[in-house]
Amino acid sequence: MAEKHHPVWSRFGSEVRRLRQQAGLSQDQLARSSNLSPSFISSIERGTRTPKRDHAETFDAVLNTSGSLTRLWVQLNNQDSYPDWFKRGVLLEKQAREIREYQSLLMPGLAQTLNYAQTVLRLGRPWDTPNEIARLAEARVKRQEILKQDDHPMLWAVIDESALRRPICTPEVMDEQLQHLLDLGEAHKLRLQIIPTESRNHPGLSGSFRLMTFREHPPVVYAEHTLGEELVDDAELVSQCNTLFGALQGEALSTSATIDLIHQIRGDLK
Repeated sequence: MAEKHHPVWSRFGSEVRRLRQQAGLSQDQLARSSNLSPSFISSIERGTRTPKRDHAETFDAVLNTSGSLTRLWVQLNNQDSYPDWFKRGVLLEKQAREIREYQSLLMPGLAQTLNYAQTVLRLGRPWDTPNEIARLAEARVKRQEILKQDDHPMLWAVIDESALRRPICTPEVMDEQLQHLLDLGEAHKLRLQIIPTESRNHPGLSGSFRLMTFREHPPVVYAEHTLGEELVDDAELVSQCNTLFGALQGEALSTSATIDLIHQIRGDLK
């Protein structure tokens, strides 16, 4: 029977392997020093077994990592700020080498300002309390911390022009959001293209999606719907989404023309 891989813990396992090799230890040596079996160490590094906190603390002590593995373990477990259906997606974002996202209605979650996120969540989740909306918005913006890392994923986004022109809340909120897109682009955190409203050959009318690729695992797609997102890992379907994203880029404006259009839209808000 094939081993069941746990994508959530592959990042932890990869970090254990990196730190072990950095320390010049084999799996057998780490196992002996940790009072664990070599097969257990191997399964942790492959992401086929879920570690406990005391395992992370033991690895930190043996590898002299100043608690970095324990902090990572806590981070991977501390996902209470996200809806249950989205927790796996957040963890996969942190492992991704590249994220390609198409949005037909809104700004990508990884590029939203706090004010914009609060407005979108308040309008889309009328059953939630103000405190719950604030918590979800803060969690959404916190996801952008991965873009501050030196090895941050390459973020490509294609957005409909209508999403940029749709008046979310006040002109000030939209102006702040549009400036944030420009700032991310200038900092080389985001490569953005807009599909103009007048496009007659729009290949993205079926809905928004995110395509994530990884260094050590097959790519996956998150397809959005009203109640959340659906993970798709079927190779043929993922390949189709990859082809579709290429078609979207081909129909969209160039990155430089996109920047010009964002400045124009900001001017229209004045």
